Amino acid sequence: MTTASLITPFRPGDRVLVASADHALAEALGRTFGTAGFSVRIAFDGVAALDKARAFFPTAAVLGLDLRYLDGFQLARALRTIPGCARMRVLALLPPAIGLLDRHRCFDYVLRTPRASHGGRPMWVVDTDCLGIRPTLVP
Repeated sequence: MTTASLITPFRPGDRVLVASADHALAEALGRTFGTAGFSVRIAFDGVAALDKARAFFPTAAVLGLDLRYLDGFQLARALRTIPGCARMRVLALLPPAIGLLDRHRCFDYVLRTPRASHGGRPMWVVDTDCLGIRPTLVP
């Protein structure tokens, strides 16, 4: 029997930046990360996210693509130019039905917005198929 190991971009002690134009979604995701023990900063547009990153130095960022002033692609590139942030893990925040082929190498992972799972509880899913990353099977 084989079990799949989880691919997760998050590590204990991460500082997570969440940027989304959808206020409710960003706040829900921020609460989720905060409850899991991460330090979190939330922004609702690209410029505010960049300003917060310069002061917070996140180790992971979850970015919506529909941000004002700087979209998710522009923000992802700009975040990596901040000293100390070049190696941060950057996730695109996408709805379940939208695919992403990251031709610009901006994102390391795709985080799917929640949909109801068993028992009606929302479930966040890290989607590795979009970027050609495959889970490792451990015997």
